[in-house]
Amino acid sequence: NLLGNGRKIQSIFGFCDVRQFTDTTECLQEEVMLFVNRIAHILHSIVVQCDGAANKNIGDAFLLTWKVKSNDPDCSFSEEDFAGDKALYSFIKTMIEMNRH
Repeated sequence: NLLGNGRKIQSIFGFCDVRQFTDTTECLQEEVMLFVNRIAHILHSIVVQCDGAANKNIGDAFLLTWKVKSNDPDCSFSEEDFAGDKALYSFIKTMIEMNRH
């Protein structure tokens, strides 16, 4: 039921945009899907390992989310929750992996 009661959650959102995507796809032509799938595989794997989720892929961009685990709905973060650290680590690790390939 779309009009039913929802529940409020705290989340961290990250956005990843592939640099020079248009120029790269023009060069790759038929191979563009292999390129995009390789990037998606690396990014999704790292994000999932860090307790996040790839929410949406839009061509050269990825929307990523990390749910903040807090028992108190009025508090954005708890001391035991490291969602922000995991999100940052995911982006750093992804950049390192992308530079390797």
